[in-house]
Amino acid sequence: MFFRKNSFENKSLKNRAIKRKKRFNIKNLFIYLLVSSILFLWIYFWNNISYAFWNYIKNIAWDVIKIVIKASAKEPKKDSLWNVNILLLWIWWKNHDWWYLTDTIMVASFNKRLNTLTFLSIPRDLYVKYDKYIWWRINYIFAKEYLRSHSYKKAAYKLEEKIREIIGMKINYYAVIDFWWFEKIVDNLWWLTINVPYTIKDTKYPWPNRTYITFKIEKWIHHINWATALKYVRSRHSTSDFSRSKRQEQIIKAIIKKLTSSWILLSPTKIRKLYLQFQDMLHTNMDFETMLSFVPYIKELKIHSYVLNWDCFMQKVTWKNLTPWCFVYPASRDAFNWQAVLLPVWATQKKVDDYSKIRKFAFITIWYPELWLENAKIQILNGIKKRSIKKYYWYTKHLASELAYKLKNYWFNIKDVGNASKLFTWNTDYIYNKKTITEQLISAFIPDIMFKTWDIKYAWSWFDMTLIIWENYLYNQKK
Repeated sequence: MFFRKNSFENKSLKNRAIKRKKRFNIKNLFIYLLVSSILFLWIYFWNNISYAFWNYIKNIAWDVIKIVIKASAKEPKKDSLWNVNILLLWIWWKNHDWWYLTDTIMVASFNKRLNTLTFLSIPRDLYVKYDKYIWWRINYIFAKEYLRSHSYKKAAYKLEEKIREIIGMKINYYAVIDFWWFEKIVDNLWWLTINVPYTIKDTKYPWPNRTYITFKIEKWIHHINWATALKYVRSRHSTSDFSRSKRQEQIIKAIIKKLTSSWILLSPTKIRKLYLQFQDMLHTNMDFETMLSFVPYIKELKIHSYVLNWDCFMQKVTWKNLTPWCFVYPASRDAFNWQAVLLPVWATQKKVDDYSKIRKFAFITIWYPELWLENAKIQILNGIKKRSIKKYYWYTKHLASELAYKLKNYWFNIKDVGNASKLFTWNTDYIYNKKTITEQLISAFIPDIMFKTWDIKYAWSWFDMTLIIWENYLYNQKK
């Protein structure tokens, strides 16, 4: 056989090349890992740097806006505790079945010192007296006065006088907002993001020509448009006014969050468009310079809302399942021409203007927003001994629960009710943990209370305050 010399040489070269491929190349692996690491770090740090950079630009833009606004703004009128009180009225204007009726009546109190905004909602079915001999629902006052005078200012002042009588404090400004304006403002914001806490199904949502449709929204996080937002804040037949007020608070927070976003603040076109809408759709006695004074505080605003409700009269409740702020009740229809109206607590058909409880509640919630900021967890213990007071023992059985019911109705955060142990001595009335305003307000409900700090080893860490009821509390109740 004849063999070529180069055939052996070619085979040996091929074998060497195969061995090189199978051999583990550390150098190539190191280069690959190095390049991958550099690429990953570059992407990671670039994203963080760009995010931090844009946040820095947004903060600078917001600081510049605040400086410019503070230089041109005018200080609003305040009460003695630095609160600015504004009457907010949401109405339907013309071309609607219920035009000029105040669908929502709210008192908004802004506290500059604490940067808080507190809403107190007045039920639109509250039965009140206006003029000399006319009695009817409070939501009709604005419409009647406007149709008589054709003046938003006179109509708003007429309703403001009645609200001032109910809550017992001065209101500095008013703002009349149309629901059509609400639709347009949300439409210009494109969408609002809300977290629906439970499924809502309203089969009697009002529609034009005195008809009804079904509105339903599932429990979830939604990006809603203006039509859904309007139904969300107005739906009332499937839920209470309490939950309706909370939904309105949600929408207000969502609007504020969108207005203070860079998408709005860094767009002069959008700001101008929104400002023109405010001019066309908002009626108020507040000038533009005064409105500007609220803008620097709007981004970090803390919002809380209250609504007068009547749930405690519709079912048997205890302090555990009580819905707070129960200061009105549904009156008997046969006494009011078979119309659904609400009366204040302790009011009767002959005396419907007893607003004492509502005034006390408004005083606490509007003048002292620290109550919900502190949110002190309170425990109430009954320390009255059977042997020392046999005569009134029948009265002491539910004394702690009754006090818990009363305090919770005024929005004190009651967490536990029980009996005091032998660790607590006679001269101890209160254990607290530096909740100053809560301590001050609770004194209005319990006369002659003594405030003392207990040894920490006897106090429960999950309660901020522990209230002990002794014989002196019982004697004061029986007087």
